[in-house]
Formats: sequence, structure tokens, C-alpha cells
Amino acid sequence: MESKILNSSQLMDLILHCLGRGKPLSVVSLGASETFVLAQYTLLSEEEFMNHAEAAVANKGKKRGYRHRGVRFPNIKARDKALEALLLADVIGYNMMVRDEHSGLLTEKVMKYYGLRPPYTFEAYLRRVIMFSQWEKFQEMLREKRIIIVCGYADEVKASMDYRLQKTLGFEIVGALKIFEFEEVPRLMEELNNYTFDLCLLAAGVNAIILGAYISHHLGKVAFDLGIGMESLITGKPNVEDLLVMLGRPGVKKLMKM
Repeated sequence: MESKILNSSQLMDLILHCLGRGKPLSVVSLGASETFVLAQYTLLSEEEFMNHAEAAVANKGKKRGYRHRGVRFPNIKARDKALEALLLADVIGYNMMVRDEHSGLLTEKVMKYYGLRPPYTFEAYLRRVIMFSQWEKFQEMLREKRIIIVCGYADEVKASMDYRLQKTLGFEIVGALKIFEFEEVPRLMEELNNYTFDLCLLAAGVNAIILGAYISHHLGKVAFDLGIGMESLITGKPNVEDLLVMLGRPGVKKLMKM
């Protein structure tokens, strides 16, 4: 059975449906770094992935921004944990607009290799703009919810959301949990067990995939991996500078309408 491709409105409708009915849901994404994690020793040899720029960026260990990966190569344990989580995922985003051997095409090959057929897929770049293109539904997602933020700068996200949105939307951010590396995933799982919440917003690379499955299948809640889009909850602006280079201004405008 083929996955149904969701646009941004349909994705938000699915999230709202699950939140409204107390149903679990995991919305995660396979970007370039997550794809390379899965391709280790399967589609790519150790020489191929260790000599690629993706491994070089990841192994520098940046803790924030475009170059943050949250994992070191090689890492078979991360690969296997990510695969286990992806087989449980309800919605998987990946780069459909950038189709080359380092991004969308490789992701499709990885998904085929592992037999990943989630019920739904979506264009992963939508996460950069969905809080703007679907602002009313995004607000409804947050309205009067108990929310957990999981990312390396979770305290900044909480402070900004509380200042800019809390009074209007009446949500409560019950936890702001920081994670930087794959090795911290067990600690995060233990911490999540201590909270009562409805929605978890994540930005943690491959670790968000693993935690997203845990949140939906073990805790019965909704997990939404926003990726670098999480930064927009601080800045109030779309994080699209690099997309303007890759997609051009018409491509970004198209993304806003998807």
C-alpha cells in the first residue's frame, strides 16, 4: 500500500484530529543526516559515508543550527534505533523538492531498502513554513494544550512562546528538555515519563525520530518533529535562507502554498 502524501493543511488536520481525540501520533522527518544514519553499511560503505561531507559535519559536534546533527559517524546503534522508530512512525517527511543523490533520491532508496511505508508522507521542508502558511491551525494545535519542548535550546523556545503566545492561546509548557547527542536519548525517555502532556514539539535530528516513536507508542501522545523550524518559534520568522539558495524564491513561494 502506497503512502498518502499530505499537504500542510492535511498534516495539520491530522495532528488536530489526534489531539482532539486523545490519539497517539508521530510526525517525524528523514533529512539528509537522518538518511545517512540509515544508509550506514547498507546503501553506503564505511568508506563512502565516512568520506562524505555529512559525516564530517556531524562529527564536528555542533550543538545548534544548520550544522547540528546530534550523532557521530559511524553509529550502528543509532541506525538500528532510528529504523525501529521509523517502522512505527505514522507520518514521515522527506525532501521531495530537492531530488539528488544526497537528499531526496537517497532517502527514497533508503525507504525502499528498509521497506518503510508509513501511512502518510509529506515534504519535509514544510516544517520551515507551516507555522506561517497554516497559522490558524498551528495556533489551534497549541491552544490550551500541555506542551513539552525537546531540543538543545528548549529554554529559549519556552521563554519566547510564553512571552509571545501563551496569553492568547492559554497553553502550558510543562517541560523544556534539552538534548544534544544520541547518547542522551535514554535520559530523555526517562524524563518524559515524569510529565503529563498532550503534545511534544521536537528538534533533535535523528534523536527526534527515536523519541517521536517513544512518545506516540509508549506514552500515547502526539509528537511533532519541527526540525530547524523550531527556531521560528523564537524569531517569529521563517527559517528559509538556505532554501532560497536551493529552491530559489519561486520554490519557497511554492512551499508556502503546499
